[in-house]
Amino acid sequence: MAEKKDILDDDDDFEKLLNNFINTKLDDEPNDSAAQNADDDDDDDDDDLEAAFKSLSPEGQKINQAVSGELDADIAESIAAAKEAAIEQENQPNLGTDESELAQAFLNFQSSVNKLSVEKLHHKFICEFKIDALYPNYKPSIGRILSEDLINGWLLLCRMFPQEIGTFSPASTDEEFLNFAEKLTNQDLQLAVISYVEILIDMESCELSYQAKLVKYREAHVKKIMYEEYLARKERQRKFTEALQERNFPVDADRLISNYFRVAQKDIDGAYKVLTTNPATFAPIDFSKIKPRLFGLIKVTPKDGVRINTAIGKFLKNLKI
Repeated sequence: MAEKKDILDDDDDFEKLLNNFINTKLDDEPNDSAAQNADDDDDDDDDDLEAAFKSLSPEGQKINQAVSGELDADIAESIAAAKEAAIEQENQPNLGTDESELAQAFLNFQSSVNKLSVEKLHHKFICEFKIDALYPNYKPSIGRILSEDLINGWLLLCRMFPQEIGTFSPASTDEEFLNFAEKLTNQDLQLAVISYVEILIDMESCELSYQAKLVKYREAHVKKIMYEEYLARKERQRKFTEALQERNFPVDADRLISNYFRVAQKDIDGAYKVLTTNPATFAPIDFSKIKPRLFGLIKVTPKDGVRINTAIGKFLKNLKI
């Protein structure tokens, strides 16, 4: 400490000089000559400062160099710490409103009960619940752990204050809790009771929020499954249609398969039976596309339609898709 006074003999004098420098009022719009004079003054100040440092004794110069090095190191360390804190803050997920309020209420409850327990029972109030468990959102499993800590904390309060809260029912309404807390004279106990009510309220909000999110998730999941089934059905329908078209049966393949899949959504077994035994039910046979036999000598008759209808049904029954 004595060595540093060789450089700065009096902290009060240094503060006065610093304040005078800070409070020095410059002109709002300095002209070029004034600016030049200011630059010259700065150069003169730097020269004076450098000369002052050079005029120090060798020991004083060592001290000055050491102090400057320490300041530079402190500044570098502060910058690094600030950068690390900023990165940590940026990467830290934010709690939702319900979870944030629940976390604050729990911290207040834990702090007040722990303080009272240490003062009166000489041991800490240990909780299983951790705030980090609320990330990324509240879950019923976390709520059960928190509830156990809440019950244990309340029982501990009853043990420490049997006259004040031993006869008060924890099943009381929120309003009854708050009215009861207002009458308490011990501030830590009052905070514990109020925090207890806040935890109950915030947990209910978190539960409702969780259930709402769960419903939305299930709805989205069901819609996803339905859409996937729709795409799969359309793909099967496409393959059935293409296979039927490749055989060049005298029937509108797209209409036949589309009608079959539409009916199959309501009665898959019945629709499949009709498809394989009487497919013409879904789309009529186009007699104009049936070629006459024996070079046109034998004309097309209804029997040809029955024959082709049976052939289509047999083909679709053996089709593996």
